[in-house]
Amino acid sequence: MGAKGLFLLGALAFWLPEIILYALARQPLNGKLITFLLPSSLLIVYLLVSIFRPKPNAKPSAAIFMVLGVIFLGTLATAIGATIRGAGFSEHPGSTLLRVLLGTVIPIYAFIAATYDGSLYALILVSILMPLIHLVFERKNWVIPPKKAPAEPASVG
Repeated sequence: MGAKGLFLLGALAFWLPEIILYALARQPLNGKLITFLLPSSLLIVYLLVSIFRPKPNAKPSAAIFMVLGVIFLGTLATAIGATIRGAGFSEHPGSTLLRVLLGTVIPIYAFIAATYDGSLYALILVSILMPLIHLVFERKNWVIPPKKAPAEPASVG
């Protein structure tokens, strides 16, 4: 799985359980539940990705790209959750879209949105934990893609 896939998978693994619970409950959720559920679901998906990835060749760091997906798509996910509860896109679609677009460019807005959403502790936890997991278990995997070796010129003769 490439970096883009890990990015999207990380965001889905972290934010989808909360969105589903909002769709079922249609009311604010218990903060302790969110703080436990969201990091747990991300770690379970990370573990599955780590088990089923081919081992020998250099590949993108699953931990880093998954947490980047969580952070960069966090504003969108919290806006979807707010829309399910009757706010977000349903109340002010233009300003919500502007905030979502701004949040994907400036990732600190994911933390601001998570504060209102009730998932700030979960987001802080994975923002600290996933880079540590990279350092412990995935140090050989890349964060910045390695440069490709230049092709050798064909010898004439």
